[in-house]
Amino acid sequence: MKTVGQRLREAREVAGYRSAREAADAIGIAYPTYAAHENDSRGLRRDSAEVYARRFKVSIDWLLTGKGNRSNSNVVQVVGIVGAGQYIEAIFNGVDTVEAPPETDETTVAVIVRGDSMLPFLEDGSVIYYSKQLPPGEMVNRRCVVQLTDGRAMVKTLRVGSKPGRWILTSLNAGDLVDVEIEWAAKIDWIKPK
Repeated sequence: MKTVGQRLREAREVAGYRSAREAADAIGIAYPTYAAHENDSRGLRRDSAEVYARRFKVSIDWLLTGKGNRSNSNVVQVVGIVGAGQYIEAIFNGVDTVEAPPETDETTVAVIVRGDSMLPFLEDGSVIYYSKQLPPGEMVNRRCVVQLTDGRAMVKTLRVGSKPGRWILTSLNAGDLVDVEIEWAAKIDWIKPK
């Protein structure tokens, strides 16, 4: 039977982290601590195991004991906060999770809404789920999550700007952001109201 460290390494690799250092940086813990857990030189407490299980989308029981299924498909990772009227710096490295909506896959992630510019469609504290980051041109005239080149993340309706590469972000009850540059846009797959 595999050790806790071997299961942790397997979970990390399946989650797409090529190295223990990459995983430790993404989770926000010291590399020596994570590496000691993965190489079994340091015991793994339940609170730390819960953080790893959420991040790697595995069952806590499987991680600690090897029993049951590895997969924990009932949760989705919260990868950040998006602004709906508030100035929000993108935070795309969180480790929290929320309940998964129906018909999600391993690419589905969630963001939390802050602000009220999209009322009544979205209220502060709503959870938005998305699964694909797309070029902005594929999301014209649709409500979507956007990452601006200046680091802000928002939920808005995307419109064509005055020149190529520029976009207008429209709110339901606030002024437009005109001719902004966007890194990517994501179709909203599911919304969990506050």
